[in-house]
Amino acid sequence: MKTLIVVNNCGIGRNLQNSKYKVMTKWSCLCLVAFFSLLFSNTSYSQIIQDVGGMAVTGHSKATFKDLPSESSMSGNKFQLNTYDAWLPVPPFKIGRTSIFSNLSYRLMDFNYDNKTDGDSNQVGRIHEIKSVIIIRHPISDKWSVLAIVMPTLASESRRSVSFNNLILDGILGVSKKFGTASNLEIGFGVHIMYSFGETLITPGISIDYRSTNNKWLAQFYWPRLNVLYNVNRNTQVGLAGSIDWTRFKMKNYRGYNGKEVDYAQFSTIHAGLQLQQRLIGNIWFQVQGGVGLFNRYELFDTNQKTVNDFSISNMAYGKAALTYRIGRDK
Repeated sequence: MKTLIVVNNCGIGRNLQNSKYKVMTKWSCLCLVAFFSLLFSNTSYSQIIQDVGGMAVTGHSKATFKDLPSESSMSGNKFQLNTYDAWLPVPPFKIGRTSIFSNLSYRLMDFNYDNKTDGDSNQVGRIHEIKSVIIIRHPISDKWSVLAIVMPTLASESRRSVSFNNLILDGILGVSKKFGTASNLEIGFGVHIMYSFGETLITPGISIDYRSTNNKWLAQFYWPRLNVLYNVNRNTQVGLAGSIDWTRFKMKNYRGYNGKEVDYAQFSTIHAGLQLQQRLIGNIWFQVQGGVGLFNRYELFDTNQKTVNDFSISNMAYGKAALTYRIGRDK
């Protein structure tokens, strides 16, 4: 499910309060539509569900934090972000007509600075994220299905131990409908509820998943995500990719630049680029992707979910390589 990491728009606003809400809203929509696609494994050509297991590495060019006070050790200090992903499926099972699918993924975000300052709590080093997705789908007709999703996530900065105090809970309830004689267009909509660090957010979401009847084109669009693939042949695919990478994590408590206590942080970056996917052997695929990370932000919050500091980050080029195990009719 990590293969489509990537795109949205400039909605991470400058206003401190609106910024948090907008990013959360976009992330909520991303979660909703991504997991809608996961549920449609029987007839969907979605890349998300097809690449059930794999590993990926994403490297970024050097960038700098902006909007920093002059006394900050990060002012003018360039950093490089490397991200490492691995994910595995849990065997699916059925209870009557109800199908249950789940997976487990791990992500490491590694920040490397030109001038690392020991003891500077504002210099985030590594972020560990463990995530599980549990998906329940129940068909109510040939075209309609009801679904429910639970996505617990544990994320923490390396200087703070991971515990259930870091737990973020997502819950999604919705329906989907297939259109066309070949059921090649699927639209899902529902309600997403997220609880994180004492805050509850409820947002709507929608997804559109399309494949051409000749199986040459695959398109997925949902705010804020885009994925378009063209099947050059049975073994090669090219296209566009985009999404938002968003991570919220607990930190070791400390005082920010304005003297306020920092409890947790949020790092977000928008990726947009081109992708190439090539079959190596059997169900094993190699994927490369390249583009740019835009509208990057690093936001700090106190225990009352109030913004302490909100820093923008310069644009950064990125490249990604992934090795995946693929299932599905087209494989």
